[in-house]
Amino acid sequence: MDIEINYKKLIATGTITALAGFLLSGPIAFIIVNLIQPQPAWVSPEVFVEHYSIVQDLPYYFGFLLIGGMLMIAAGIYLDYKETDQKTKFLLLVAFGCTSVFCTLISFNYICQTTFVHNLATHYTPENNFAISTFSMTNPLSFCWANEMWGYGILGIVTILISGYYRQRNRIIYRLLYINGIGSLASVAWVIIDVNWVMTSGGLISYFAWNVLMIVLILMMYRDTQKKYSM
Repeated sequence: MDIEINYKKLIATGTITALAGFLLSGPIAFIIVNLIQPQPAWVSPEVFVEHYSIVQDLPYYFGFLLIGGMLMIAAGIYLDYKETDQKTKFLLLVAFGCTSVFCTLISFNYICQTTFVHNLATHYTPENNFAISTFSMTNPLSFCWANEMWGYGILGIVTILISGYYRQRNRIIYRLLYINGIGSLASVAWVIIDVNWVMTSGGLISYFAWNVLMIVLILMMYRDTQKKYSM
């Protein structure tokens, strides 16, 4: 019994950590950056460097909370599943593996922005232009944006894979996990066609809608762990 409770505590801790990451790296960091030192739309590396501030890296620092929380959720769900359905158990194990891939891809991006691009900008020389264009997420055509969208596409696969855990527990969570997965994969398909979409009005609206969906999902998953405790 103690082991089971600990696994639910792991899920609960993961949801709190991920929620903090979603809120801080998303809407809160967006407001802070735009109030203190906004970065204009991408024109060139020189314009990026001219307007660069370490404040603009806040979303990426907070993002580490998000990816750590999602890893704890995936691990907790896999360990807590006690049903006899071996297919679901296998899918939850695959979900944990995919979450590890997601964490690796997105961590790479955050390290690039907070350390690599940061140093290219603060110690700028014209020779840095190619690397800044290639890795700065201000540039929608950068490698890191493609990597970001694929990373969150994989997280979408994770939410589909872990939905089986909630099939009998909470049908709303079950359906929302599927909706997120389908939407995330559709976004990957869209950026394959035109990666500039991420910086359009439609792309930004989709980004904030996705944040709202994930925040609602995470809150519902946290409440689910509390209900199970009381039983």
